[in-house]
Amino acid sequence: MSENRTTTSGGGLKICGIFLIILGVLLYALLGGPDDNPAGLFGSIFGIFGLLMYFRGRRKAAQYKAADPNSPIHDSRPDVLYLRSFQTDASTTFKKLASGFTTEEEQLADVLRPFGDMIAIGRPGESLPLPGATRIYATDAQWKNVVLDRMRLAPLVVIRAGTSTGLFWEFEQAFSNLHPARIVIFVMNITKRDYSTFADQMRASFQLAMPRIETFSVLRVAINPRDNPTKVLPGFIRFSDDWSPEFLPLPSTIIQLGYNDSRKSFNLALQPVFERHGVAWKPLGRFQA
Repeated sequence: MSENRTTTSGGGLKICGIFLIILGVLLYALLGGPDDNPAGLFGSIFGIFGLLMYFRGRRKAAQYKAADPNSPIHDSRPDVLYLRSFQTDASTTFKKLASGFTTEEEQLADVLRPFGDMIAIGRPGESLPLPGATRIYATDAQWKNVVLDRMRLAPLVVIRAGTSTGLFWEFEQAFSNLHPARIVIFVMNITKRDYSTFADQMRASFQLAMPRIETFSVLRVAINPRDNPTKVLPGFIRFSDDWSPEFLPLPSTIIQLGYNDSRKSFNLALQPVFERHGVAWKPLGRFQA
């Protein structure tokens, strides 16, 4: 790989980011935390900068992949269409750091790869795409036609539950034009209030009764502080041939390291979707290739 190609694809940034993360960990281990030794603060600073640099390298890699002539948006293979509100994209520094080394979207794309590469509409005006689905950029006048064209060809359309106007139009098109088996609703990081609003919209507009989903239990929050008691349990909603919905909850993960935390859970929850489509399913672990 040439130096220019490495720079363009974000490889250099990722390597530098990993170096800074390792350096930060070593400094923290040798000097102790800021309470023990003020110089130990440098360990935390190097680690944070390393994470941000590594994340930017991944974004550069995502941009490079989308622009490549052989990218999923240009080839003839079928693609999974991922539709979501832009509000669910990591937009703040904290959210970027919280994503760890792999975002939920990257993990979902990895799990669904047997159906095809995952593509999505890019956020207007963003300088670099987030890692995950390959982004297609379209103007305000074009994006609806792009969605419809991709929707007709997609073996699977995954729509993240939300309440935005644009997302509601995408739901309307999916329910009007697709067989129920080709639609999966992704429920992730949504509050009980917003899920209730979403369910009311589905009932009023499409006469679909969404499954009732419980919030995180007190015990689960105590075991894993990253779970939020105001949010409903994560999972997927699939539909039978008569549009009856079924909730496929994610198995809980007690140990979370910030690396492929959700990959195994996504894989297990989506097994019935694989089987219904006749797509080969195999169990995936956090560290499997």
